[in-house]
Parts: sequence; C-alpha cells; structure tokens
Amino acid sequence: MEVIKKEKTKLQLSFKPFDQGLLNAINEKNWTDSDVQISGFQVTHPEVGEAIFTLKTKKKDAKTIWNASIAALTKDLTELKKQNK
Repeated sequence: MEVIKKEKTKLQLSFKPFDQGLLNAINEKNWTDSDVQISGFQVTHPEVGEAIFTLKTKKKDAKTIWNASIAALTKDLTELKKQNK
C-alpha cells in the first residue's frame, strides 16, 4: 500500500498487488459513515495494474474513517472465525 494523497477530508491509496474482495469489504464499511461523500476504487489494469482507492468526506478526517472501517471489518472477521469453530 502506498499513500498517494493524504488530506484531512481526502485519502487516496494505491494497492499493488490488491485483493478486490478486501477492498470491496472496506468500501462497504466506509459507506456506513454518513460523512462519506466518495468511497471506492479504480483498477488500472485487471492483471498487472494497481487499485487506486479514494475516500472523501464532508468534514471528518478521512484517515480516521478508513481506520475505523478496518477495525470494524477485523471485528466482523474475528466473530465469523469464532462461529466456524
């Protein structure tokens, strides 16, 4: 992961290699915050490219929302793992 742009209300990250399933899961978590204006990623090339993820908020710190989404996803996956034992 490489940080392309980090501003208070905008975060842009590059992933190479990338997992679309994981990025989709993070994206879904981002959208649970009502302050999010833009959340999603673009794949530059499906086989050899990179994924550019953009998160833009109205007022909240974009990195804080990103980190909260990662934490929520981690919690969900931990609970799922416990259920499968």
